[in-house]
Amino acid sequence: MKFRFTIYLLVLACGAFAQQKRESSVGDWKKLSLREKIGQTMLMLPDREDELRLGGGSLEGFFKNYPVTGFFMGWKLFVNVPEDQKVNHLKKSLVEYQQASRLPLIFQQDYENGIALPGMTSLPREMALGAANSTTLTYDYGTSLAREARSLGVKWVLHPVADLSINPLNPIVNTRGISDDPEKAVRLLSRQLKGLQDNGVAATIKHFPGDGMDSRDQHLTTTTNSLSMPQWKQYHGKVFQALIDSGVAAIMPGHITLPAYQKEKLNGFFPPATLSRELLTDLLKKDMGFKGVIVSDAMTMGGFRGWYPNQLEGEIQSFLAGVDVLLWPSYEFMDTVEARIKRGEIPIARLDDAVSRIWAMKKKYGLLDKNNQLLREMTKEEKSFAQSTAQAIAENAVTLVRDRNSAIPIDSAKSKKILVIGVTTESRKGGDGGLEVLKNFASGLTKKGFDVDFQRNLLYETQGWTEDVTSRYDKVIVAVVRQTHTPFGPLQLYDDEAQTAWGVNAMPKDKVIVVSFGSPYLLNEYFERVNTCINAYSNGPEMHNAVIRVLTGEIQAKGVSPVILERKNPELN
Repeated sequence: MKFRFTIYLLVLACGAFAQQKRESSVGDWKKLSLREKIGQTMLMLPDREDELRLGGGSLEGFFKNYPVTGFFMGWKLFVNVPEDQKVNHLKKSLVEYQQASRLPLIFQQDYENGIALPGMTSLPREMALGAANSTTLTYDYGTSLAREARSLGVKWVLHPVADLSINPLNPIVNTRGISDDPEKAVRLLSRQLKGLQDNGVAATIKHFPGDGMDSRDQHLTTTTNSLSMPQWKQYHGKVFQALIDSGVAAIMPGHITLPAYQKEKLNGFFPPATLSRELLTDLLKKDMGFKGVIVSDAMTMGGFRGWYPNQLEGEIQSFLAGVDVLLWPSYEFMDTVEARIKRGEIPIARLDDAVSRIWAMKKKYGLLDKNNQLLREMTKEEKSFAQSTAQAIAENAVTLVRDRNSAIPIDSAKSKKILVIGVTTESRKGGDGGLEVLKNFASGLTKKGFDVDFQRNLLYETQGWTEDVTSRYDKVIVAVVRQTHTPFGPLQLYDDEAQTAWGVNAMPKDKVIVVSFGSPYLLNEYFERVNTCINAYSNGPEMHNAVIRVLTGEIQAKGVSPVILERKNPELN
């Protein structure tokens, strides 16, 4: 209670302090000092030790020396912070930052499928919105996320993903994308970003010029959008142009090339969009008329690094190419850009263009207002709305891919004994692959009156698993969780997970139900002979509950696949 009261006092103090400062500070970006202008292009990761070092022991000193535009309130903020203290720690840190800064800060996060913090609402992944196919629910999704983000002081999200999941082998888009259909993507995404922006949060579409074609991951290497220009204008280009016309606040380019448009090479290769003046300034800003903020993807990624002799030079060249806000640059960036501008090596017009864009966004979202509300608490009604929205999306997204022998619904009186096999990965990156969360699905079936056993994977060769083992169960539900970056690499099944597919295909098919709580493509890739298959896209409580309700006949599966499951190769139809 004492800690919460302290937060409350800090918020009040910050509101008064920020108002007093803004009354005496510039309202016109043209009045900013050169370093303040450069700082508007830098959005940093929180690192209090580094900040105090750079500020001579104080945050006020830090902002005086390095007046950055804001912070990405992500993973680095929470190092060594207990789970139950993360929300308060975020709010306290945000207040301290703004209190120490003369200029209005903007705070940012991804929040691609809700806010993964205690007390926040878990939202289904983007592809579930494509399956639910409802403009109303998509707008409500944006509204719910915006309200929760603002309750934490976050007014800029790197969301939604506008990439089209065209190649089933792409390891980075998949369920993060809404569809492979540009018409559906435009219709739904335009409502999602409107829900965000109507409720005071700047939306960002990513990753220009469009991911989802390559079979590689731009976190690891520079990747390629291989479409011809007529195809690009029909697919990714159509989506980005329509959302630009809808008024999206920001666009994130990826570490992705578009060879059909590019002519200039660097060291014999086409550079990624984050380093390409052709793609950012010529195509995006001039040809497509984008007037908002271009924010880079993380500059730590493999697709960005190594193009120049050192990381700092890469950051500067990205800025010169047309990036307005750099995500997590080095602090040396400010010092170096300042020196080069003073020497006439960097045109001041490039800096002014960037600053005018970020300043306009801050003004639009109230950050320059004297009475700007740093933290906006949600009402009980808004919290309830967020939770009901998440559940409604899930229930409308569950997709019955096939049920050849009408095995659904299942009845606890007739199919009492159930084995749930959780197919999840385990790695340094990605943790347990969603195993602990998935166990709630098995618990939910138990609450419905089924006698449920749960095990992770099925080691066909070493566990003595033969066809007669299934005689102990009435149904075997194979719950597959394969999501991007859990771990890094392709989204196919490997090792123990692959052995599970082997074992499932050896079982009597009348007993097996496969549910994918992740990649929708796995059902046809590994389980095409299984008669009953469901795609659910997300591994979260709202989706577990929705799938159980479908399995037991409480609701019908309403979702329609937002991607073509039969496509064997990445060519367009």
